[in-house]
Amino acid sequence: MWFALPFGAGCALCQYLLPERLRLWTTAGALALGLASFLLRGKARRALRIAALGCAAGILWFSGYAALYLAPAEELVGSRHIFELELTDYPEETTGGARCEARMAGLRGKLVFYGDAGLLELEPGSRIVAQASGYSAAALSGEESSYYTSRGVFLRLYGSGSLLASDRGNAGSWKYLPARLARWMRESVGRLYGPRTGGLIAALLTGERDGLDPQSYTDLSEAGLMHITAVSGLHCGFLIALLGVLVFRRQRLTAFLGYPALLFYMVMVGCTPSVARACVMTGFVLLAPLAGREGDTPTALSAALLVILLANPFAVASVSLQLSFAAVAGLLLPARSIYRGLERLRPKRLPEAAGRIWSFLAGTASASLGVMAATAPLSAIYFGTLSLVSPLANLMVLWMAPALFAGALAATVLGGAFPALAGLAVVPEQLARYLLWAAHVLAKIPGHSVCFIRPAAYAWLAGTYVLLGLCLPVKGRRWKWAAALALSAVCLVLVKAGPRMQVQNDRLTTAVVDVGQGAAALFRSGGRTALVDCGSLNGARSAGQAVAAVMDEYGWARLDCVVLTHYHEDHAGGLPWLLARVDVGELLLPQLSDGEQGALQREVLALAEQYAVPVRYIEAPRSAALGDAVLTVYPPASEGGVNEEGLTVVCTAGDYDVMITGDMNAATERKLVAQYDLPDVEVLLVGHHGSRYSTSQELLDAVTPEIGVISVGRNTFGHPAQETMDRMTAAGMTLRRTDEEGSILIQVPK
Repeated sequence: MWFALPFGAGCALCQYLLPERLRLWTTAGALALGLASFLLRGKARRALRIAALGCAAGILWFSGYAALYLAPAEELVGSRHIFELELTDYPEETTGGARCEARMAGLRGKLVFYGDAGLLELEPGSRIVAQASGYSAAALSGEESSYYTSRGVFLRLYGSGSLLASDRGNAGSWKYLPARLARWMRESVGRLYGPRTGGLIAALLTGERDGLDPQSYTDLSEAGLMHITAVSGLHCGFLIALLGVLVFRRQRLTAFLGYPALLFYMVMVGCTPSVARACVMTGFVLLAPLAGREGDTPTALSAALLVILLANPFAVASVSLQLSFAAVAGLLLPARSIYRGLERLRPKRLPEAAGRIWSFLAGTASASLGVMAATAPLSAIYFGTLSLVSPLANLMVLWMAPALFAGALAATVLGGAFPALAGLAVVPEQLARYLLWAAHVLAKIPGHSVCFIRPAAYAWLAGTYVLLGLCLPVKGRRWKWAAALALSAVCLVLVKAGPRMQVQNDRLTTAVVDVGQGAAALFRSGGRTALVDCGSLNGARSAGQAVAAVMDEYGWARLDCVVLTHYHEDHAGGLPWLLARVDVGELLLPQLSDGEQGALQREVLALAEQYAVPVRYIEAPRSAALGDAVLTVYPPASEGGVNEEGLTVVCTAGDYDVMITGDMNAATERKLVAQYDLPDVEVLLVGHHGSRYSTSQELLDAVTPEIGVISVGRNTFGHPAQETMDRMTAAGMTLRRTDEEGSILIQVPK
């Protein structure tokens, strides 16, 4: 442990803080610290020496690994060549075609190849020849990212046109058996279970959440139950516990049989990174009972971390790995103290059955609170939210989680192999339905989560840890924890109440939500709320979740209408997640001139039908009261493309106007100005994220805006263009940007 944890710290330093030029100096500093340990005595000297060596080894290992795996791949970035690749998995469909993981001779590690739909006909082991351009796997849209490298992927290739050649290659090789079994498992899940429960069970078994529909994903996330779908040592523990029951709780035999059981499970689900890490962690924990020794969980998990990082030191940036080890730390440290405290509160002279129930509830609650305490900072950083109902959610579902996992694994394997046994899927189907129902109910509880949009929320979380830390040195006085938590709760109420009071008396509040390279703007007046557009944030959160979080921040429970200016992902892609959380009165949509529906428009209409939301196409200017304001929507001003056939929105409160033009270009803006008597506006949501082809001088002269708000995130399009910003500055406008300020609030007082 004294070596493994500093080794991980060294890898983390390289990943997050240390530039390459300082790594050797830092290594030398760590070794010097190890030499200084000889000035100490006893165990401290040995511990410091081992820790310094571990940290230095971690930095050197990360640097060497990067030189061998990442550096050769980075040399291909920006180049365009003909590549010969061997697919390592089944291709997946994407918006523009398909993608698949692959390997290339002379390049260590994996790469991701993006090609056309013809790629979907191939299988693992197939060889392809394609002309492609190289892109970095260590950066996305010009910013550093660990999304790919933490998975062992070190290059992205984007194909140009169709494949030049393809053949079966090693398609029948045994080394691709895990990929074939994983696909068989997914197909079995699709046959045996319903669409919603099948997505949950696939995520539960494999850790892959692509099959979760937006409603299930949202409910699980909001209820604090998403950890059930992130395969971890908990799931492997379920498997080992079931094995222990089958061998009558013989500890050594359970440990002995546990390794082939873990290997079977890992191979059946395709050796996905999350499952492989979980099996490694559990395998080290099984070493103690197998050797007939007392268990030392911290040491076992530290050794597992060392093995994982030796295989890929970039995995230190994996969110699932960080959450897994944080959760274990929560179970080992605060959970035990919480359990002892709850046991001291047990009423005396409880009947035996009631005592068991008390112990079960105390154990579940303490485990939930301990894990929550350890993982809350990571949840706030990566997901921007913290579920306050997760302890209650765990009480409701953890009792059946082992049965669901074990039953789903057995029923899927047996029912998939022997159709006559498909009836075994009934039990996990019903348990999965119960879990989704519980998540949905809890996600509807008012104030069920904290959204980390403003610094005040982070300050509350940090303050809570400070309060709890101050309680540690105070001996005795059991009330200290209750007092600290009560004070934290009061502060949380104040943090949540602040934004709601801030906008309570406004005539019009406009919130331009930070959704990265996309658009979403909320209008609130007189108790009514409207949303214009809902995309993009293609990361851990969707635009719909970001909009719902802002609404929760200000206490806006419902949307009276949603306007989509046009059918592009960065303006409409977050709608499924929005409808999963927020009730919507009606949808206002553009009607395309050719009458043909694109894929995204069909998806929007299907969502409207699913959630029973009325749809209205805008074919003439439409004005409707929005509390003390008026929302006017103009039909498309031009033809010739999705951007040009978009809607224009003006929200008016007295003499104050806010205007949105979507992604229309300068030619369409000129037609818009010619067709309609537009007002002088105070705020213009800058067209097409600040593109050089939008926000023309003609538009600026016609509506004379005072403030320009640019909704933009990291991108490779050059948004916002400098010439566009210069044009607006020359017009006397004040510019504001979501990529610099986050969500932007503009208020018109009464």
